[in-house]
Amino acid sequence: SSCVKHADIILKLSEEDAAAIPYEQGQTVKFLDQNGDTVTYQVERDETYPYNYEQYINAIHGGDVMHPAPHSVECYARTVNLCEQSYANQLSFTVKPGKEFSFRFLSSEGELSLDMYLPSNGICTINGINYEQVHHEILYSQYTGELLYDWYYNEEFGLLYFEKGDVSLTRIP
Repeated sequence: SSCVKHADIILKLSEEDAAAIPYEQGQTVKFLDQNGDTVTYQVERDETYPYNYEQYINAIHGGDVMHPAPHSVECYARTVNLCEQSYANQLSFTVKPGKEFSFRFLSSEGELSLDMYLPSNGICTINGINYEQVHHEILYSQYTGELLYDWYYNEEFGLLYFEKGDVSLTRIP
């Protein structure tokens, strides 16, 4: 027989950090897509678990997050996955201590992955509604000037707006 020592959890996930993702299991969220059609996403996974990179990738792609690998565990994290009704697109949000935040958009055309801390960038208006404490990030190709992605996020309401290529989503309150 053998004994395996599991790495210690260095940082707990505070309630404030976990609340940076406002979605809960079973909740539905509606967006207008690039064609002006209503698209419904449903929260299909809402898990808080010991975090390491291997588990994080597994969680994003719908795998088992309740049995962490015995190495590289550094903290707790919360991952929430929202799937579009036809399962064509998925939104995945993960937060770790200190509001270290990751957003992933997965579609049949590929994956966009963004990692950052969630600072508040002021007030903005989206779809005629004013929101406070909004994180906004936009990126253009340095070679072509083409828009690579644009997104707005608020800790109270979640994803407010997202655009990548021919896909856009605007939150419907």
